[in-house]
Amino acid sequence: MKSGGIRMKNVTLDYRLYHDRAVTLRETMLNFFNRKTRIEHFRALDDVSFNIEPGESVAVIGSNGAGKSTTLKILAGIYKPTSGTSGSVGRIASLLDLGVGFHPDLTGEENLMLNGALLGLNRNEMRKIVPQIADFAQLERFMDTPVKYYSNGMFMRLGFSLATAVDPDILLIDEVLAVGDVGFQNRCYERISEFQGKGRTIIFVSHDLEAVSRLCERAIWLHDGRIKMDGAAGDVLSKYLETAGKKKDITASATQKEWGSREVWFDSVILRRADGVPSTTFRRGEKIVVDAVIKSRLPSIVDNVVFGFSIHRMDGETVIGSNNLEMNQPLLSFSGSVGARIEIDLSIAEPGTYLLGVALTDPKANLDYHWQEFFYSLTLLEERKDPPLRLNEAIWTQE
Repeated sequence: MKSGGIRMKNVTLDYRLYHDRAVTLRETMLNFFNRKTRIEHFRALDDVSFNIEPGESVAVIGSNGAGKSTTLKILAGIYKPTSGTSGSVGRIASLLDLGVGFHPDLTGEENLMLNGALLGLNRNEMRKIVPQIADFAQLERFMDTPVKYYSNGMFMRLGFSLATAVDPDILLIDEVLAVGDVGFQNRCYERISEFQGKGRTIIFVSHDLEAVSRLCERAIWLHDGRIKMDGAAGDVLSKYLETAGKKKDITASATQKEWGSREVWFDSVILRRADGVPSTTFRRGEKIVVDAVIKSRLPSIVDNVVFGFSIHRMDGETVIGSNNLEMNQPLLSFSGSVGARIEIDLSIAEPGTYLLGVALTDPKANLDYHWQEFFYSLTLLEERKDPPLRLNEAIWTQE
Protein backbone atom coordinates (compact mmCIF):
# COMPACT_ATOMS: atom_id res chain seq x y z
CA MET A 1 0.00 0.00 0.00
CA LYS A 2 1.41 3.39 -1.04
CA SER A 3 1.64 6.51 1.11
CA GLY A 4 -1.81 8.03 1.51
CA GLY A 5 -3.63 4.72 1.08
CA ILE A 6 -6.28 3.49 3.52
CA ARG A 7 -7.73 0.04 4.09
CA MET A 8 -10.63 -1.06 6.28
CA LYS A 9 -11.55 -4.74 6.20
CA ASN A 10 -14.55 -6.25 7.98
CA VAL A 11 -14.40 -3.65 10.73
CA THR A 12 -16.91 -3.98 13.55
CA LEU A 13 -17.01 -1.73 16.60
CA ASP A 14 -19.19 -2.33 19.66
CA TYR A 15 -19.74 0.21 22.43
CA ARG A 16 -20.58 -0.75 25.98
CA LEU A 17 -23.59 1.08 27.39
CA TYR A 18 -23.78 1.01 31.19
CA HIS A 19 -27.20 1.26 32.80
CA ASP A 20 -27.79 2.08 36.47
CA ARG A 21 -24.25 3.35 36.71
CA ALA A 22 -23.19 4.19 40.27
CA VAL A 23 -22.15 7.71 41.12
CA THR A 24 -20.83 7.08 44.65
CA LEU A 25 -18.40 4.57 46.14
CA ARG A 26 -21.20 3.08 48.26
CA GLU A 27 -23.38 2.50 45.16
CA THR A 28 -20.41 0.98 43.37
CA MET A 29 -19.90 -1.57 46.16
CA LEU A 30 -23.61 -2.37 46.37
CA ASN A 31 -23.80 -2.86 42.62
CA PHE A 32 -20.73 -5.10 42.71
CA PHE A 33 -22.23 -7.46 45.27
CA ASN A 34 -25.84 -7.25 44.09
CA ARG A 35 -24.98 -7.21 40.34
CA LYS A 36 -27.37 -4.33 39.65
CA THR A 37 -25.34 -2.73 36.88
CA ARG A 38 -26.61 -3.79 33.47
CA ILE A 39 -24.32 -3.62 30.43
CA GLU A 40 -25.67 -3.35 26.89
CA HIS A 41 -23.64 -3.55 23.69
CA PHE A 42 -24.34 -1.16 20.85
CA ARG A 43 -22.91 -1.91 17.39
CA ALA A 44 -21.68 1.36 15.87
CA LEU A 45 -20.04 -0.25 12.82
CA ASP A 46 -20.96 -3.62 11.38
CA ASP A 47 -18.58 -5.39 8.99
CA VAL A 48 -17.41 -2.27 7.14
CA SER A 49 -14.87 -2.68 4.35
CA PHE A 50 -13.44 -0.19 1.85
CA ASN A 51 -10.19 0.80 0.20
CA ILE A 52 -9.14 4.39 -0.46
CA GLU A 53 -6.32 5.00 -2.89
CA PRO A 54 -3.72 7.77 -2.45
CA GLY A 55 -5.00 11.12 -3.72
CA GLU A 56 -8.71 10.29 -3.46
CA SER A 57 -11.14 12.75 -1.86
CA VAL A 58 -13.91 10.69 -0.28
CA ALA A 59 -17.01 11.87 1.59
CA VAL A 60 -18.71 9.78 4.26
CA ILE A 61 -22.40 10.64 4.45
CA GLY A 62 -25.43 9.36 6.32
CA SER A 63 -27.93 10.31 9.00
CA ASN A 64 -27.03 10.94 12.64
CA GLY A 65 -25.83 7.75 14.32
CA ALA A 66 -24.91 6.04 11.05
CA GLY A 67 -21.28 5.56 12.09
CA LYS A 68 -19.56 8.37 10.20
CA SER A 69 -17.58 9.92 13.06
CA THR A 70 -16.78 6.48 14.46
CA THR A 71 -15.22 5.55 11.12
CA LEU A 72 -12.96 8.61 11.18
CA LYS A 73 -11.92 7.95 14.78
CA ILE A 74 -10.90 4.42 13.86
CA LEU A 75 -8.87 5.76 10.94
CA ALA A 76 -7.27 8.33 13.27
CA GLY A 77 -6.31 5.60 15.73
CA ILE A 78 -8.56 6.92 18.51
CA TYR A 79 -10.75 3.80 18.55
CA LYS A 80 -9.65 0.21 18.08
CA PRO A 81 -12.05 -2.05 16.16
CA THR A 82 -13.77 -4.83 18.09
CA SER A 83 -12.98 -7.03 15.10
CA GLY A 84 -11.54 -6.57 11.64
CA THR A 85 -8.53 -4.50 10.59
CA SER A 86 -7.88 -0.89 9.71
CA GLY A 87 -4.64 0.54 8.37
CA SER A 88 -3.08 3.42 6.49
CA VAL A 89 0.29 4.57 5.23
CA GLY A 90 1.65 8.07 5.82
CA ARG A 91 1.16 10.92 8.25
CA ILE A 92 -2.45 11.48 9.31
CA ALA A 93 -3.77 14.86 10.45
CA SER A 94 -7.30 14.95 11.79
CA LEU A 95 -9.81 17.66 12.53
CA LEU A 96 -12.48 15.79 14.42
CA ASP A 97 -14.01 17.41 17.52
CA LEU A 98 -13.40 21.01 18.48
CA GLY A 99 -10.62 21.32 21.02
CA VAL A 100 -9.50 17.70 20.84
CA GLY A 101 -5.73 17.55 21.35
CA PHE A 102 -5.57 21.03 22.89
CA HIS A 103 -4.77 21.49 26.58
CA PRO A 104 -7.00 24.28 27.93
CA ASP A 105 -4.33 25.81 30.17
CA LEU A 106 -1.69 26.02 27.44
CA THR A 107 -1.48 28.94 25.05
CA GLY A 108 -2.20 28.65 21.35
CA GLU A 109 1.51 28.49 20.51
CA GLU A 110 2.26 25.95 23.25
CA ASN A 111 -0.55 23.72 21.99
CA LEU A 112 0.83 23.95 18.45
CA MET A 113 4.28 22.88 19.65
CA LEU A 114 2.77 20.00 21.63
CA ASN A 115 0.63 18.76 18.75
CA GLY A 116 3.52 19.13 16.34
CA ALA A 117 5.61 16.84 18.54
CA LEU A 118 2.77 14.27 18.56
CA LEU A 119 2.75 14.41 14.76
CA GLY A 120 6.49 13.74 14.62
CA LEU A 121 7.83 17.26 13.98
CA ASN A 122 10.76 18.58 16.01
CA ARG A 123 10.85 22.02 17.66
CA ASN A 124 12.80 23.68 14.86
CA GLU A 125 10.34 22.44 12.24
CA MET A 126 7.40 23.68 14.28
CA ARG A 127 8.97 27.08 15.00
CA LYS A 128 9.20 27.65 11.24
CA ILE A 129 5.52 26.98 10.58
CA VAL A 130 3.89 28.44 13.73
CA PRO A 131 3.80 31.97 12.22
CA GLN A 132 2.18 30.56 9.05
CA ILE A 133 -0.42 28.73 11.14
CA ALA A 134 -1.20 31.84 13.18
CA ASP A 135 -1.49 33.95 10.04
CA PHE A 136 -3.82 31.54 8.24
CA ALA A 137 -5.96 31.16 11.37
CA GLN A 138 -5.99 34.95 11.85
CA LEU A 139 -4.98 34.44 15.49
CA GLU A 140 -1.63 36.25 15.67
CA ARG A 141 -2.86 38.40 18.59
CA PHE A 142 -4.06 35.38 20.56
CA MET A 143 -1.15 32.94 20.32
CA ASP A 144 -0.04 33.80 23.88
CA THR A 145 -3.57 33.34 25.25
CA PRO A 146 -4.62 30.06 26.94
CA VAL A 147 -6.98 28.26 24.57
CA LYS A 148 -9.64 27.84 27.27
CA TYR A 149 -10.57 31.42 26.42
CA TYR A 150 -10.97 30.64 22.70
CA SER A 151 -14.37 30.58 21.02
CA ASN A 152 -15.50 27.61 18.92
CA GLY A 153 -14.59 29.50 15.78
CA MET A 154 -11.08 30.21 17.09
CA PHE A 155 -10.64 26.53 18.01
CA MET A 156 -11.70 25.48 14.53
CA ARG A 157 -9.40 27.97 12.80
CA LEU A 158 -6.41 26.92 14.88
CA GLY A 159 -7.12 23.21 14.46
CA PHE A 160 -7.63 23.41 10.69
CA SER A 161 -4.55 25.59 10.22
CA LEU A 162 -2.42 23.14 12.20
CA ALA A 163 -3.81 20.05 10.46
CA THR A 164 -3.10 21.45 7.00
CA ALA A 165 0.22 23.13 7.81
CA VAL A 166 2.03 19.91 8.79
CA ASP A 167 1.62 18.62 5.21
CA PRO A 168 -0.10 15.31 6.03
CA ASP A 169 -0.52 12.47 3.58
CA ILE A 170 -4.07 11.91 4.86
CA LEU A 171 -6.45 14.60 6.13
CA LEU A 172 -9.54 13.61 8.14
CA ILE A 173 -12.25 16.27 8.53
CA ASP A 174 -15.42 15.77 10.58
CA GLU A 175 -18.10 18.44 10.13
CA VAL A 176 -16.29 21.14 12.11
CA LEU A 177 -15.87 23.43 9.08
CA ALA A 178 -19.47 24.46 9.66
CA VAL A 179 -18.37 26.44 12.73
CA GLY A 180 -16.27 29.02 10.89
CA ASP A 181 -17.48 32.19 9.23
CA VAL A 182 -18.14 32.22 5.49
CA GLY A 183 -14.87 33.97 4.65
CA PHE A 184 -12.76 31.45 6.53
CA GLN A 185 -14.75 28.53 5.13
CA ASN A 186 -13.86 29.71 1.62
CA ARG A 187 -10.18 29.86 2.61
CA CYS A 188 -10.49 26.30 3.97
CA TYR A 189 -11.93 25.10 0.67
CA GLU A 190 -9.05 26.77 -1.18
CA ARG A 191 -6.55 25.05 1.12
CA ILE A 192 -8.26 21.71 0.59
CA SER A 193 -8.10 22.24 -3.18
CA GLU A 194 -4.35 22.81 -2.83
CA PHE A 195 -4.08 19.51 -0.99
CA GLN A 196 -5.99 17.77 -3.74
CA GLY A 197 -3.62 19.28 -6.28
CA LYS A 198 -0.70 17.77 -4.35
CA GLY A 199 -2.27 14.31 -4.49
CA ARG A 200 -3.12 14.12 -0.79
CA THR A 201 -5.89 11.86 0.51
CA ILE A 202 -8.92 13.53 2.11
CA ILE A 203 -11.76 11.91 4.06
CA PHE A 204 -14.61 14.32 4.67
CA VAL A 205 -17.66 13.79 6.91
CA SER A 206 -20.45 16.32 6.54
CA HIS A 207 -24.21 16.81 6.42
CA ASP A 208 -23.62 19.66 3.97
CA LEU A 209 -24.23 17.85 0.70
CA GLU A 210 -23.30 20.93 -1.31
CA ALA A 211 -19.85 20.88 0.31
CA VAL A 212 -19.60 17.13 -0.35
CA SER A 213 -20.33 17.59 -4.05
CA ARG A 214 -17.86 20.48 -4.19
CA LEU A 215 -14.94 18.65 -2.57
CA CYS A 216 -15.32 14.94 -3.28
CA GLU A 217 -15.53 12.75 -6.34
CA ARG A 218 -16.46 9.65 -4.31
CA ALA A 219 -18.91 9.11 -1.45
CA ILE A 220 -19.54 6.29 1.02
CA TRP A 221 -23.08 6.20 2.40
CA LEU A 222 -23.35 4.65 5.87
CA HIS A 223 -26.68 3.52 7.31
CA ASP A 224 -27.01 1.88 10.74
CA GLY A 225 -23.30 1.13 10.80
CA ARG A 226 -23.19 -0.56 7.40
CA ILE A 227 -22.18 0.63 3.95
CA LYS A 228 -25.36 1.18 1.95
CA MET A 229 -23.63 2.53 -1.17
CA ASP A 230 -20.08 3.36 -2.29
CA GLY A 231 -19.45 5.07 -5.61
CA ALA A 232 -19.27 8.33 -7.55
CA ALA A 233 -20.36 11.23 -5.34
CA GLY A 234 -23.13 12.36 -7.70
CA ASP A 235 -24.66 8.88 -7.88
CA VAL A 236 -24.50 8.31 -4.13
CA LEU A 237 -25.93 11.74 -3.31
CA SER A 238 -28.79 11.18 -5.77
CA LYS A 239 -29.77 7.90 -4.10
CA TYR A 240 -29.32 9.38 -0.63
CA LEU A 241 -31.56 12.35 -1.41
CA GLU A 242 -34.07 10.12 -3.15
CA THR A 243 -34.36 8.01 -0.01
CA ALA A 244 -34.54 11.08 2.23
CA GLY A 245 -37.23 12.57 0.00
CA LYS A 246 -39.44 9.49 0.43
CA LYS A 247 -39.36 9.72 4.23
CA LYS A 248 -42.37 11.30 5.90
CA ASP A 249 -40.30 13.28 8.36
CA ILE A 250 -40.11 16.77 6.87
CA THR A 251 -40.29 19.25 9.74
CA ALA A 252 -43.08 21.57 8.72
CA SER A 253 -46.55 22.69 9.71
CA ALA A 254 -47.91 21.30 6.44
CA THR A 255 -48.28 17.53 6.36
CA GLN A 256 -47.25 15.55 3.32
CA LYS A 257 -50.18 14.45 1.22
CA GLU A 258 -50.21 11.84 -1.54
CA TRP A 259 -53.08 10.60 -3.66
CA GLY A 260 -54.10 9.48 -7.17
CA SER A 261 -55.02 6.43 -9.22
CA ARG A 262 -51.31 5.52 -9.60
CA GLU A 263 -51.78 4.20 -13.14
CA VAL A 264 -49.00 6.68 -13.85
CA TRP A 265 -46.75 7.53 -10.91
CA PHE A 266 -43.54 9.17 -9.73
CA ASP A 267 -40.93 6.48 -9.19
CA SER A 268 -38.36 9.05 -8.02
CA VAL A 269 -37.97 12.82 -7.75
CA ILE A 270 -34.61 14.52 -7.22
CA LEU A 271 -33.84 18.23 -6.91
CA ARG A 272 -30.63 19.41 -8.58
CA ARG A 273 -28.75 22.54 -9.48
CA ALA A 274 -28.27 23.38 -13.15
CA ASP A 275 -24.83 21.71 -13.09
CA GLY A 276 -26.50 18.41 -12.19
CA VAL A 277 -25.41 18.29 -8.56
CA PRO A 278 -28.21 17.20 -6.19
CA SER A 279 -29.13 20.03 -3.84
CA THR A 280 -31.97 21.37 -1.75
CA THR A 281 -30.45 24.85 -1.41
CA PHE A 282 -30.61 27.35 -4.25
CA ARG A 283 -29.23 30.87 -4.47
CA ARG A 284 -30.53 33.81 -6.46
CA GLY A 285 -30.01 33.18 -10.18
CA GLU A 286 -29.76 29.38 -9.80
CA LYS A 287 -32.37 27.28 -11.52
CA ILE A 288 -34.19 24.59 -9.57
CA VAL A 289 -34.03 21.42 -11.63
CA VAL A 290 -36.66 18.78 -10.81
CA ASP A 291 -35.63 15.42 -12.26
CA ALA A 292 -38.33 12.76 -12.15
CA VAL A 293 -38.58 9.16 -13.26
CA ILE A 294 -42.21 8.51 -14.18
CA LYS A 295 -43.64 5.04 -14.75
CA SER A 296 -46.88 3.69 -16.20
CA ARG A 297 -48.62 0.39 -15.67
CA LEU A 298 -51.00 0.96 -18.61
CA PRO A 299 -50.60 -1.58 -21.46
CA SER A 300 -50.42 1.05 -24.20
CA ILE A 301 -48.80 4.43 -24.70
CA VAL A 302 -50.16 7.04 -22.28
CA ASP A 303 -50.68 10.45 -23.86
CA ASN A 304 -51.37 13.99 -22.73
CA VAL A 305 -49.92 13.64 -19.24
CA VAL A 306 -49.71 17.01 -17.50
CA PHE A 307 -46.66 17.37 -15.25
CA GLY A 308 -47.08 20.17 -12.72
CA PHE A 309 -45.38 21.63 -9.67
CA SER A 310 -46.32 23.89 -6.78
CA ILE A 311 -44.27 25.71 -4.14
CA HIS A 312 -45.70 26.39 -0.69
CA ARG A 313 -44.72 28.18 2.47
CA MET A 314 -44.03 25.90 5.42
CA ASP A 315 -47.55 26.45 6.76
CA GLY A 316 -48.99 25.09 3.50
CA GLU A 317 -49.89 28.38 1.83
CA THR A 318 -49.42 28.02 -1.93
CA VAL A 319 -47.00 30.62 -3.31
CA ILE A 320 -46.70 29.61 -6.95
CA GLY A 321 -47.56 26.72 -9.22
CA SER A 322 -47.71 25.79 -12.88
CA ASN A 323 -47.61 22.88 -15.32
CA ASN A 324 -46.54 22.04 -18.85
CA LEU A 325 -50.08 22.57 -20.22
CA GLU A 326 -50.45 26.01 -18.67
CA MET A 327 -46.99 27.06 -19.88
CA ASN A 328 -47.69 25.77 -23.43
CA GLN A 329 -44.94 23.13 -23.11
CA PRO A 330 -45.06 19.59 -24.59
CA LEU A 331 -47.21 17.13 -22.65
CA LEU A 332 -45.76 13.75 -21.69
CA SER A 333 -46.31 10.79 -23.99
CA PHE A 334 -44.60 7.46 -23.20
CA SER A 335 -44.91 3.78 -22.49
CA GLY A 336 -43.45 2.00 -19.49
CA SER A 337 -41.05 4.57 -18.09
CA VAL A 338 -39.73 8.03 -18.94
CA GLY A 339 -37.43 10.64 -17.46
CA ALA A 340 -38.92 14.12 -17.23
CA ARG A 341 -37.44 17.40 -16.06
CA ILE A 342 -38.67 20.81 -14.97
CA GLU A 343 -36.26 23.76 -14.89
CA ILE A 344 -37.68 26.41 -12.58
CA ASP A 345 -36.29 29.95 -12.68
CA LEU A 346 -37.52 32.03 -9.75
CA SER A 347 -37.10 35.59 -8.57
CA ILE A 348 -36.57 35.31 -4.83
CA ALA A 349 -38.39 38.13 -3.07
CA GLU A 350 -38.64 36.32 0.28
CA PRO A 351 -35.74 33.97 1.10
CA GLY A 352 -36.51 30.99 3.31
CA THR A 353 -37.50 27.33 3.37
CA TYR A 354 -40.38 26.17 1.20
CA LEU A 355 -42.11 22.91 0.26
CA LEU A 356 -42.30 21.66 -3.32
CA GLY A 357 -45.10 19.49 -4.61
CA VAL A 358 -45.43 17.65 -7.96
CA ALA A 359 -48.39 16.21 -9.80
CA LEU A 360 -49.30 14.03 -12.82
CA THR A 361 -52.79 14.51 -14.22
CA ASP A 362 -54.97 14.10 -17.33
CA PRO A 363 -57.37 17.09 -17.35
CA LYS A 364 -59.33 15.83 -20.36
CA ALA A 365 -60.20 12.62 -18.54
CA ASN A 366 -60.54 14.51 -15.23
CA LEU A 367 -58.02 12.06 -13.79
CA ASP A 368 -55.43 12.54 -11.05
CA TYR A 369 -52.65 10.02 -11.63
CA HIS A 370 -50.30 10.94 -8.80
CA TRP A 371 -49.99 13.95 -6.48
CA GLN A 372 -47.20 14.53 -3.97
CA GLU A 373 -48.02 17.71 -2.08
CA PHE A 374 -45.69 19.38 0.48
CA PHE A 375 -43.22 16.57 -0.28
CA TYR A 376 -39.81 18.11 -0.97
CA SER A 377 -38.16 20.74 1.20
CA LEU A 378 -36.01 23.40 -0.47
CA THR A 379 -34.23 26.49 0.83
CA LEU A 380 -34.04 29.65 -1.27
CA LEU A 381 -31.23 32.11 -0.52
CA GLU A 382 -30.93 35.73 -1.55
CA GLU A 383 -27.60 37.52 -1.83
CA ARG A 384 -26.35 39.33 1.27
CA LYS A 385 -27.29 43.00 1.38
CA ASP A 386 -24.82 45.70 2.35
CA PRO A 387 -25.83 47.14 4.71
CA PRO A 388 -28.22 44.36 5.77
CA LEU A 389 -30.30 46.79 7.87
CA ARG A 390 -31.29 50.42 7.53
CA LEU A 391 -32.33 52.58 10.45
CA ASN A 392 -35.59 54.44 9.90
CA GLU A 393 -35.91 55.89 13.38
CA ALA A 394 -34.95 55.34 17.02
CA ILE A 395 -36.66 57.15 19.90
CA TRP A 396 -35.45 57.35 23.49
CA THR A 397 -37.77 58.43 26.27
CA GLN A 398 -37.49 58.80 30.02
CA GLU A 399 -40.36 58.44 32.42
